[in-house]
Amino acid sequence: MDSTRDETLSEALGEGIHRISRYPLAELLVGARRDYLVAANWKVILENYNECYHCGPVHPELCDIVPAFRHGGGAELNWGDGVPHREGANTFSTSGTTRRAPFDGLNDSERTHHKGELFYPNLMLSLAMDHVAAFYVWPESAQRTRIRCDFLFHPDEIAGSDFDASDAVNFWDLVNLQDWQICESVQRGMNNAVFEHGYYAPMEDYSLDLRRYVRARLSDA
Repeated sequence: MDSTRDETLSEALGEGIHRISRYPLAELLVGARRDYLVAANWKVILENYNECYHCGPVHPELCDIVPAFRHGGGAELNWGDGVPHREGANTFSTSGTTRRAPFDGLNDSERTHHKGELFYPNLMLSLAMDHVAAFYVWPESAQRTRIRCDFLFHPDEIAGSDFDASDAVNFWDLVNLQDWQICESVQRGMNNAVFEHGYYAPMEDYSLDLRRYVRARLSDA
């Protein structure tokens, strides 16, 4: 019998929900949306989200905003506290800046750092001081996954006559497509007849969590 079925919602969400408690998620509205169909298994996509040693060669624009990603994928960072922007940057956008106001209630670190949380089995949240990118991951088959990315903003921003989400949306769309491309490449490698299993790098403890999550929920049968 799967003991995880007795989990409360709070237990299922884990510690991540406390790390982002100051973000006003319940108040935010969808300001833009992008849908993707990725030729890769959903677990490949989640594992990609959970590590960043690929960021240096794959995401030059992202590394321009978070230089710590260029070498070692930010292995020395305290991810729970968020990742620091380069000097002069304050959000994930094409310029690294925005005219949108920071969310009320954030602490000083959250106004200058970016946070990311993965809530199993299929929600990825990337939180900036002015917007949140929410990724919903739906497997369609063992080798195909549908992903919806909602860009969440404060209602006051959306109501403004000059509201324009394109700085964040265009940045994320670029980074997303870079990620989906390498996920599809991994999937093609896994489809090869000689493939047996992959290898985890020492910094991939969070990715290993996915394997443990799935294993705990497999039927005894």
